[in-house]
Amino acid sequence: MSFGRRVAATVTAAGLVGAGLVGAAGPAQATVLDREQKRCGSALVTAKLERDSREHEVDVEVYSQRRGERWRIVVRDADGEVLHRIKRKTNREGEFDVWRTVPRSDDRLKLRVKGPNKQRCTLTLRA
Repeated sequence: MSFGRRVAATVTAAGLVGAGLVGAAGPAQATVLDREQKRCGSALVTAKLERDSREHEVDVEVYSQRRGERWRIVVRDADGEVLHRIKRKTNREGEFDVWRTVPRSDDRLKLRVKGPNKQRCTLTLRA
């Protein structure tokens, strides 16, 4: 094999491995179990419950279009036990995204979202 062909073969193989097409498995694909979207005052709140091969994950996105707003999120299970208390401020674009793992045994999650100026909403996700 000539030097040029060896270089071309090496570059092609490195490109395929880098793209995840050869030699390594890609990341596990999460399955969305439930999704809810609500208006919380002027903000839009989206919550998703996802499952991958090992755990459940709750993902909350807030789009308020105002930077520096303080928001609180409380995640509870079906029995009312608090799983997570989250505090976040919106970024320059007026949004943020948080995710937390939750026990797989919980078939229902209730999220209470509180923002500035008494913006409040409750979202329920079911597995």
